[in-house]
Amino acid sequence: MRKFASSAVAAAVVAGGLVSVAAAPASAACAPSPGTGYTIYDKHTVYPGTNLASTWVFDNDDPTVSYNQSSTGTLSASGTAGVTAETSAIFAKASVSFSVTVGKTWSHTESWNYSLHAKNKAGKVKVRMRLFHEAKKFKVRKYTYYYDGHCKFHSTTKWRKQFTAPVKRDSNDVWGLEYK
Repeated sequence: MRKFASSAVAAAVVAGGLVSVAAAPASAACAPSPGTGYTIYDKHTVYPGTNLASTWVFDNDDPTVSYNQSSTGTLSASGTAGVTAETSAIFAKASVSFSVTVGKTWSHTESWNYSLHAKNKAGKVKVRMRLFHEAKKFKVRKYTYYYDGHCKFHSTTKWRKQFTAPVKRDSNDVWGLEYK
């Protein structure tokens, strides 16, 4: 009986030792460390003006302003200065965040033929038409991170920037009036 009890205790000690050995790799199950990441936040939809605009006309007689031309409308992203090598990763993450593809540039060639009736605005003397295109305005936080020996996440902010990136699809253009 004594031999059986000591065998059971020895098996429990060995099993306990195996449990502690098996527990050690749990800390090795932390995410890869170190690394770099981007956080997208403060997201908005905006409509910046493109390169396509009519000539300025005086707005004192309630004019009709027209744009009738075959042209290529273009819009470029802003906020990319100093981070051009990272823009692909940033715009890819922003595209997922917005559920729509954004990029460095947008262009679309079409025969544009639009007219708008302008109003006489107080304090303004001229009006023109401009093509506006949907874009996403957002802020980005770039950070580096690591996991310590207890799988605790640590991060350090490297920079924060604001971007405006045009949406890549062509179905979200709008003609509007600008006054000055």
